[in-house]
Amino acid sequence: MAKLESVENVGVMVRSLKNAKQFYTRKVGLALRDEMKKFGYLALGATKGGQDADLNLWQPDPSWGAEMYEAGLKDIGGVTGIGFMTSNLTKTVDALKRRGVDATVDTDSPRFGRFPDPDGNVLFIVEPAKVKVKRAGLSMLAFVTVASRDRKKAGAFFTKALGMKALRMPGEDPNFLSYQLQPKGTSISPFQPTREMYTNPADYDTDMAHIGEMTSIGFATRDIYGLQESLMSKGVRFKTKAEKTDWGGIQARFLDPDDNVYAVVQND
Repeated sequence: MAKLESVENVGVMVRSLKNAKQFYTRKVGLALRDEMKKFGYLALGATKGGQDADLNLWQPDPSWGAEMYEAGLKDIGGVTGIGFMTSNLTKTVDALKRRGVDATVDTDSPRFGRFPDPDGNVLFIVEPAKVKVKRAGLSMLAFVTVASRDRKKAGAFFTKALGMKALRMPGEDPNFLSYQLQPKGTSISPFQPTREMYTNPADYDTDMAHIGEMTSIGFATRDIYGLQESLMSKGVRFKTKAEKTDWGGIQARFLDPDDNVYAVVQND
């Protein structure tokens, strides 16, 4: 049966692919997983391999077409929902600081840290509530958030339509669920902004504005045409149907109930 196999990649838009690559590999310490210079494609990871999603760096290019290009430019500096995991947050943040990264530990949530990249994108670091062995360094791309008007409705979409499993993080708000396709894969976490969460009303407006945008989240499948038929039978809407790409794969884009857009790819 055709199905989604994994959360394959999560994209970050940058002004300079060369500068971003140097920052993420030399300062943050990510490994190069794949690169196709002809298409401006760069895939990084906390480790060389693994079931977690690649972090894809993209420099918007006019060849993408007007809609995609403008959306890409708009997203530079707008990433705030990608999180890496570590088993020792304090030492990981200290190591990043020594390399010149402006990393910090949240004062109100001591298991959460964050750091900005040169383009203003902000990435998170999280230490699980229970850790067997503490080790400095990033271990995986743990989660990516998506803005939603209704977190429960989004969760039902991920489980019933996409076949993902709900995951409750130990020590976290019991109402906050993430959704996974693989036990060691990257999870997707629907995030429902409320005005009470923000001290600055403009931050609420900024997060709400992300609803209905391209998510830069890409899924992988072995049978994209079969998957497309299956998802459509469940009422999933497609922005673009499956078609071959210049780089050799087959890609489609579908929408969730909030009109957030996701890509799904079959690599030939």
